Amino acid sequence: MADSSLSLVRRQPGPTVTGPEPVDAVVPAGQPHLFGDPHGGAGRAIGVRRAPARPIRLLLVEDSHDDAWLVQRQLERGGFAPEILRVQDAHGLRGALQGGRWDLAIVDYSLPELSGLDAVRIVRQHCTSLPCLLVSGTVGEHLAVEAMRLGANDYLMKGNLTRLVPAVERELRESESRAERRRAERALAASEERTRLIIEHALDAVVSFTAQGQITEWNLRAEEIFGRSRVEVIGRPFHEVCLAPAERVPFVDALAEGFPPACAFGVKRRVETLGEHRDGRDLSLELSLVPVPSSAGLSYSAFLRDLSERRESEAKRASLEAQLRQSQKMEAIGKLAGGVAHDFNNLLTVIQGQSALLEDNLLEPGEVTPAARAIGEAADKAAELTRQLLAFSRRQVVQLTPTDVNELVADLGKLLRRLIGADIELHSVLAPGRVHINADAGMIEQVLMNLAVNARDAMPTGGSLVVSTAVVHARPPRTATAAPGPGQYARLTVRDSGTGIAAEHLPHIFEPFYTTKDKARSTGLGLATVFGIVEQHRGWVEVRTKVGEGTQFDVYIPQCLAGTVVPTPALAAPPPLPRGHECILVVEDELAVREMVRDVLVRQGYRVHEAASGREALDIWARHRKDIELVLTDIVMPDGIMGTDLVSRLIEDRPDLPVIFSSGYSQESDESRLSLEAGVNFLQKPYRPATLIRLIRERLTAASQRSPR
Repeated sequence: MADSSLSLVRRQPGPTVTGPEPVDAVVPAGQPHLFGDPHGGAGRAIGVRRAPARPIRLLLVEDSHDDAWLVQRQLERGGFAPEILRVQDAHGLRGALQGGRWDLAIVDYSLPELSGLDAVRIVRQHCTSLPCLLVSGTVGEHLAVEAMRLGANDYLMKGNLTRLVPAVERELRESESRAERRRAERALAASEERTRLIIEHALDAVVSFTAQGQITEWNLRAEEIFGRSRVEVIGRPFHEVCLAPAERVPFVDALAEGFPPACAFGVKRRVETLGEHRDGRDLSLELSLVPVPSSAGLSYSAFLRDLSERRESEAKRASLEAQLRQSQKMEAIGKLAGGVAHDFNNLLTVIQGQSALLEDNLLEPGEVTPAARAIGEAADKAAELTRQLLAFSRRQVVQLTPTDVNELVADLGKLLRRLIGADIELHSVLAPGRVHINADAGMIEQVLMNLAVNARDAMPTGGSLVVSTAVVHARPPRTATAAPGPGQYARLTVRDSGTGIAAEHLPHIFEPFYTTKDKARSTGLGLATVFGIVEQHRGWVEVRTKVGEGTQFDVYIPQCLAGTVVPTPALAAPPPLPRGHECILVVEDELAVREMVRDVLVRQGYRVHEAASGREALDIWARHRKDIELVLTDIVMPDGIMGTDLVSRLIEDRPDLPVIFSSGYSQESDESRLSLEAGVNFLQKPYRPATLIRLIRERLTAASQRSPR
């Protein structure tokens, strides 16, 4: 069957190999199979063994069985173990290429039904990467060139097959190299595709541009943010497409300099900038630039995040927080009203009742003075309650004087004993010598009493209360923003043996209106007032507590140097109220207060001009500026001209003009450069007529001494 289109080439066993001894096996065309003995034994040659032979699958296009045997023998001598399928026509070649995987193809140039060039062409049509060698008895140069053009890797002469093994080895190496390169290219292409998909669908806009600024890449998120398609922007300058006009010139300058570290558009860091949408609206963007060096030159990738949604979310959150705070404020106002209304109503009942008795002449002559005294005492208590509220809100002007904390604790001892009750033991442990601070003594007393009341409520069945003082070197915590820094501080400690404070309540104890007590007995202002007073004195409060074992409050206030403390002289009997003759401008929008002040001053000999607003005061000043020698003004005015604004205008006209401010609370303006100092140029409402008269006299006397008229 020498004319079959497909045949196996087998090695026959024997003592020696002396010549071709082919055995043909007919295989249906187009159905090639693995080579070797169909009964399971591999073909082998008996002789010198070469170890180990390299297997190779060879597709041989050859019509001569002898020539095929020579090719097999040459490969075996070269260290290969070839498995060969021989085909003779185009139909068999195509079937073999479709049905098997080959390491090499060797094509004879002269075939009865197929030319070698056509065979090379068929091989290349089916497999562009399969190594293909052309073998012929006589190949001219022009045929060799044509074969190489069609895809042959090399050509060999049948008369000189010594080149066969080196050519096969070379082609196999190059084929493996090409296969490895293709695998690397496929892996790179897959990686690039994954990267492309990641960038294309990233949540941030990713825009690549050249060192000259021309856009080369534009992902889907960029289309969404800027409203421009990829086709529309490729090749256009980055700054013209993405940035607002105000940002373009700085960006171009930075790009020209390679984005130096000091520029606004830093490389490898995030900066906020302003972009522009296609419709012209501004975009708040976060920009991060990354340099991308390559063989084609330096380029940049810009990652842009739209902050507009974040800004909108932040604004919504801020609005909700503001609404919550407003709701909390309204709730706090309700708690405050309920907490203090009882006390104020009691005081007003006393004032109204006694006033009605006096007005209706229902009192005996000897009862008039006690009734007036009762009215005054009720007013004093109302003023003290207002004072406590102002201390809590930290709007009260502090009247600082040198104060000895030891003396203050000792003086309050009896009051504290009555305040805490007989079932609580009170102990005082005072530091040796004097513990001086610059303080408002009344406020510090309020702190001590509030802490004592808080301790009393924590010991319903009795216990122990220890009040101690000390001078320590302390470092303020970071939350104590008003404290002057590390140094000497006076420490006032109040320690009880009560129930302690639970962990969930501890962070809230200084919050206004926060209380764990019966709301009918407490407004939640006690510890908030303590916190406000101590902060006004540039100090801070520390708390140590353990449930079931008690609580300790440590109040730290800056120590006053002993040399700066002036001993307080013993109080003498109040002298008669001084009289005067000067002209005073009284600016007060509350009619009852203005009339009271006018009557008091007129009775003491002063001449008075009255004004109900800042504008009215300016008109009076324009007419009587030469006569007016002192201005007494409220701070809060109804017509837009505050008391501080009024005084600023007046002292521009007369810098040495004596001024006294008065208010129910101090609302100091940052714009006015006027400082309020209690007892000098500020009078806290409510006040007694005697206090007003003495302060006016002091200011007038001081002014006359500075510039006698």
